[in-house]
Amino acid sequence: MIKLKEYLDKYKNITIDLINNLYCDNLDNIDEFMQKRQNILDDLGQLDSTKKEFNSIINEIELAAIEKRLKDVMTEKKEKLLIEMEKISLSRSANNSYNKNLYGKARVFSKKI
Repeated sequence: MIKLKEYLDKYKNITIDLINNLYCDNLDNIDEFMQKRQNILDDLGQLDSTKKEFNSIINEIELAAIEKRLKDVMTEKKEKLLIEMEKISLSRSANNSYNKNLYGKARVFSKKI
């Protein structure tokens, strides 16, 4: 049971660090944090503990609320990135249209002299 609590505390701390990095727009370390979390989950799967012990520790350290916060932050960042990508796409489309109309019809050197 002590080992289970240690693993879940590590998982909680890594999740909090992940949330802080997302808030600070430090997106470089996200894969590293996600890999650490997955390693802890793999280690938890090898432990011999009951579901009741697992749930009591999760409730004690309020892990469900932290996971919900992480999900909300990730959804918020995803929506912001999608809006940014849409703006870039629209800008690129407008730029291509402008350049096509400006230079597409100009035939300055089309005749031989």
